[in-house]
Amino acid sequence: RLQTAGLERYEVSAYGRASKHNLNYWQFGDYLGIGAGAHGKITQVEENRIIRTLKPKSPKDYLATPVAKIADIDNRTFDFMLNALRLKHGFTPELFTQTTGVNLDEIQPTLARAQNLALLEVSETCIKPSAKGYNFLNDLQEMFL
Repeated sequence: RLQTAGLERYEVSAYGRASKHNLNYWQFGDYLGIGAGAHGKITQVEENRIIRTLKPKSPKDYLATPVAKIADIDNRTFDFMLNALRLKHGFTPELFTQTTGVNLDEIQPTLARAQNLALLEVSETCIKPSAKGYNFLNDLQEMFL
């Protein structure tokens, strides 16, 4: 029904008209978490570190101590894939390397396995879930743990 109405599935859980909604998150971009319960992701290039931030959830706790908890992203590949594979059009190999700092060669065996299982389509310019991979997205993402 949504496609008939002119809305396209651009992300695993969203339909829209040429939407860029949440695109920064799905492409592993940085964002600030502002307010009670807010999450953030910040790349610290000089320290070769990518962190997640989390503000206290309760407004009362947030007002008392608005300081975020900070946690390092230890598995950059999984964190990237958890987000980027949600996009129907996938991502470029350059985006993966640029945002994670991980060389694509390091995950080549996993990419090949996912491709052999028909969960992933891999080319020189694009890596994206296949139709089957989109239907089994959790299984595909789990392969990068």
